Amino acid sequence: MMNSNSLPWKALDVPACDLGESPRYAHGRWVWLDIHQRKMFVCKNPDLIEAHHLSLDTQVFNLPDEIACILPTANPEAWIGLGRGGVWRTSQTQGHTHLQNPTYDATQHRYNDGRADAKGRIWISSLVDARAPATAELFCLTEGKIQQQVDGLIVGNGLAFTPDGANMFLADTRHKCIWRYEYDLSAGKLGKRHLVHRYTKGNERPDGACMSTDGSYWVAVLEGYRLDRFGSDGQFVESIPLPIAKPTMPCFGGEGLSTLLVTSGKPDGQHPNLEGFEQASVIACKTNFTGMAEAIAVWG
Repeated sequence: MMNSNSLPWKALDVPACDLGESPRYAHGRWVWLDIHQRKMFVCKNPDLIEAHHLSLDTQVFNLPDEIACILPTANPEAWIGLGRGGVWRTSQTQGHTHLQNPTYDATQHRYNDGRADAKGRIWISSLVDARAPATAELFCLTEGKIQQQVDGLIVGNGLAFTPDGANMFLADTRHKCIWRYEYDLSAGKLGKRHLVHRYTKGNERPDGACMSTDGSYWVAVLEGYRLDRFGSDGQFVESIPLPIAKPTMPCFGGEGLSTLLVTSGKPDGQHPNLEGFEQASVIACKTNFTGMAEAIAVWG
């Protein structure tokens, strides 16, 4: 069992982000986004902890859209990006290709958080720019078709599947809720919804999330200086303190998928990062857990 009160967090020597998001580890490389600056960061050094000059190992690519979610494909050089303008194929060697427009009004909404399931279906939530009314949705993108699955969201977030594929977790940052859906992986169908947790303290709220192989659901608590860990049945397990005020999403990767990386929003006077991490926007540490390998997104 990890000692959650004494994790050796490290501020990574990489370019700072205004809004770091959507970290992934696939094909031996780390990837994350800065949504506001429309940039993608690719670090080909799996060992974030022992590396001394990560900034030299990290490439920065400009993006064509306000992309908020990045997903790996079978091609190590190509990624599926989902943003305000819909779906993109982003290649480090061949540039950007727009694949599909969204069905929402892009003047008021954008894609926000998602993940591929074990069959390669892309599940992606949206958000409402004005944070009201609750007109954001959860979609499933398969064979190039958009299927609306859940409505009534404001800021869809925290999407992750349990290792057995039998449950899907989904959060809403503005509703301050986490839900667990029963899931039929073979059919790609959602079942009964269960409330996992509702945040009621101050402005703490759930953001992005990931899953470890023991079935733990790890969710970033925005403005909460922590990650919360829940079991696959939705029961609360523990809180993991962080030195950053606005964690946005955790991700396991590196050798043995045991390194935990966390992206962050920009700190402010009301919510400053802790000493030694004042300007950090990406942090990492070694853990005793093994993350789930990122599922490969399939398009068309």
